[in-house]
Amino acid sequence: MQPQGEHTETGKKKQIRATTTWQHRVQQGQFPHSLAEWVSRFDLGPPELYEPQPDALDRGPVPSHPVWRENVFILKFMLAPLAVQWALQTFAGTIQGPLALAVQYFAYQLCFTIFAICTVVRAHRFMTEYGTLNEHKRGRDIVPDVHYKRLHYALMIFIFIRNIGVFVLAKDRALKPSFSAWSPVKVGLFQIALDYFFYCYHRSTHEVDALWFIHRQHHATKSPTPFMSLWADSYQDVLEWIIIPFLAFLVVKLNFAELYVASGYTLYVEAFGHSGIRAYWAHPLLGKVLEPFGMELVVEDHDLHHRYGRGGKNYGKQTRIWDVLFGTAAPREEEAIYAANTKQ
Repeated sequence: MQPQGEHTETGKKKQIRATTTWQHRVQQGQFPHSLAEWVSRFDLGPPELYEPQPDALDRGPVPSHPVWRENVFILKFMLAPLAVQWALQTFAGTIQGPLALAVQYFAYQLCFTIFAICTVVRAHRFMTEYGTLNEHKRGRDIVPDVHYKRLHYALMIFIFIRNIGVFVLAKDRALKPSFSAWSPVKVGLFQIALDYFFYCYHRSTHEVDALWFIHRQHHATKSPTPFMSLWADSYQDVLEWIIIPFLAFLVVKLNFAELYVASGYTLYVEAFGHSGIRAYWAHPLLGKVLEPFGMELVVEDHDLHHRYGRGGKNYGKQTRIWDVLFGTAAPREEEAIYAANTKQ
């Protein structure tokens, strides 16, 4: 692996990356001395992911990844604790009292943590299998030493806050979990509402000079990885973890089970949107619905957003609805690069 913090040749340009050494302790199998070091073990893929791959265009056309597989992956984690709660309440009665609520929260917290880790591991698997976008020029970034502890603690804090939000907003948390035929539609509409508020905030931070400080840290990476979806300052964390989901909930009210599932989809799309997987990889729930309108979000869209930097484009992170409507959608490049290369 190229030691980050040194000059790396990328075509005719030289780029300097911040110093990273923490990954060597992980690769050498050293025993973790903190929670951050334990979590960091899930933040690394094979060494080749972090190096330019000049022969990457020989991989052939960008493959299309089936979204049904991702829905199965997400739902098996999201529905498992809900099914357990339903069974317990069916045979043992309604959850009551602060102790029962604490046990319930701990169980959902544990399941969501396992889901988050498995999501990152799955992303690294397909980053290796399919390759990554723009890899013929640049490998994926590694979190610098000065930020890695904060970033890896941020995952635990994010999961804690996200679950607290579900329990606070959904007042039926102590009742038997329930879905209806309209639940997938409601969860999809919640994602679209979430994306609208995110789009407004996100575009504003790029285009208004006085607001750039909120989002600047997140753009320290041009080639992010799943954990880097959480690389940000506290201002951004508060907006994205608390305020924007709350505003979306005011527009589309979900019950406890629906909101928990929606949180799982949001985390998944955040992680995979920063994976850079070289595939046509659409939003599992909304991709097929929005594809006929050219408004579906795929992994490449947000990867391009990071490459543009402050210049913008592709501000949505659940859909491309608002980017298409407001003229900020950027054309996808990977298929065009492959086509041009094969003509030479």
